[in-house]
Amino acid sequence: MKPAKWRDLSEDEMRQKVRELSEEVFNLRFQLSMGVAKNPSRLSQARRDVARALTILREQGARVEVPTVPAAIAAVTEPKAPKKKASTRRRAAAATKTRTTKSAAKKTPAKKAKRA
Repeated sequence: MKPAKWRDLSEDEMRQKVRELSEEVFNLRFQLSMGVAKNPSRLSQARRDVARALTILREQGARVEVPTVPAAIAAVTEPKAPKKKASTRRRAAAATKTRTTKSAAKKTPAKKAKRA
């Protein structure tokens, strides 16, 4: 929607549109992760519309709160616990081996090509 049309809406209508668009953004992100999105470019368009509406609300002097995903939906989509990292001793050993191999390769003189 163009900014002029957003400005014609009342504050309550605009807030309702922002809620609808934020839910649409959530649903589109979910669809993209599942690989069933019909129109992936709609996600960026919906994000821009939310940003545009929030900007116009701020211009009009309204108190703006960024919409959040309901708690029930957020509980379903909580991020997984991070994987355990290798111990620092193993990481240090792996880094040392890599450095040693690279430095050894640099010190080896290159063979000169014979001229015919």
